[in-house]
Amino acid sequence: MSYRTLDARVWATNCLTDAELIYSFKNNLMQDKQKLIETIDHLERGEPQTAERFPSEMYIASQYLEVKKVPDIFMGGGGWVVSGRFAEVLRRFELGQTGLYPVKLFHHDRKTPFEGEYFMLAFGETKDTFVPEESPKARKIPFTKKDLWGPRHSDNEDSLAFEINVLDGVDLWMEKKMRKVFFLSDSLFQALEAENLSNVLDPYRCRVIELV
Repeated sequence: MSYRTLDARVWATNCLTDAELIYSFKNNLMQDKQKLIETIDHLERGEPQTAERFPSEMYIASQYLEVKKVPDIFMGGGGWVVSGRFAEVLRRFELGQTGLYPVKLFHHDRKTPFEGEYFMLAFGETKDTFVPEESPKARKIPFTKKDLWGPRHSDNEDSLAFEINVLDGVDLWMEKKMRKVFFLSDSLFQALEAENLSNVLDPYRCRVIELV
């Protein structure tokens, strides 16, 4: 098979593997560890979940942690959290079954709130358009029976290729054959960039290809 690269693009993000975006929060559902594990597993697969699966409150885990502010997207309390500004941009686009569920953030005293609004980002959409044979820098995930892949953590510009139908449907999704990465349509990426919200994603451009 041969492919040609189209004059189109989608975007990927390295933020899911960025250790600097992990913040130590506890949440009001922590006591149900089995539920938390299941929720994280569904998140990583991009499987839709209802608001009841996610915490309504989170607080800094230790009195010795001094966190004055958090970024516009971060991992905390077992899930991904976005700011009100970030959520406002996402809501302009087609999210499908991906949810934005309100969560209140507090400092360790569980009384002093962080400034602003925050939402749990509940990934709930997948596509199956990744083309491994046209993505030479992708790495196959070891020790798994499934055909699963992951991106490199650097030098990724134009390194991942996707079939043309990746342009259809929702504007934010995960790929069924990939882990530790989510994707954005070009229009969503441009909107986030216009609001100075894209840098935290550590984004990189992906190729869109067509079978010829």
